[in-house]
Amino acid sequence: MARPRSFDPNDVLDIARQMFWQKGFQATSLDEITAASGVAKPSLYAAFGDKNALFLKVLDRYHDGILGWAERVLAQPGSARDAIRQWLTGFIPYCSGEKGQRGCLSINSAADGSLDRAEIRKSIERYNRRLEELLRARLRADRAQFGRGFDPDVTAHTIMVVHAGLLALAHQSPESRRVKSVIDQVMNLVA
Repeated sequence: MARPRSFDPNDVLDIARQMFWQKGFQATSLDEITAASGVAKPSLYAAFGDKNALFLKVLDRYHDGILGWAERVLAQPGSARDAIRQWLTGFIPYCSGEKGQRGCLSINSAADGSLDRAEIRKSIERYNRRLEELLRARLRADRAQFGRGFDPDVTAHTIMVVHAGLLALAHQSPESRRVKSVIDQVMNLVA
């Protein structure tokens, strides 16, 4: 009797992420993931659970990566304006050109009907809250550098809306200079 092939769960998560990102949660089957990963369905179920549980692991891992990067960039010394600009411009390759065509896994999931699943909706909401809180905290910490009447809460939310909009429009492959001009415009709010 042949022994089951061992596998690295991280490799399977990477393969599943690429498939979910390319086709969406709804259109990706576990059969496709098992075929692409070479992992038998019973092993996949044992390691991750059903398709919904696997997708949540993929999505949470994706969110954690973005949040970790945002924490590092937004915590850098210097002005909040410079840190936020650096954070936003870091997304230009993912919001423009050929690389940007696949969009954002989180936004794609929200758009493909996955929000009907409570766990997925909660994961995306939690991610958006955490990201907005990072922006808000940085703006509040540097509030003295902004003019009178500056509202860090509204500004953080506005930046989130623009960020999500850029990632949603990424499928249209805008030119990077166009995305940069939007970022320049939103940075006027942090003046």
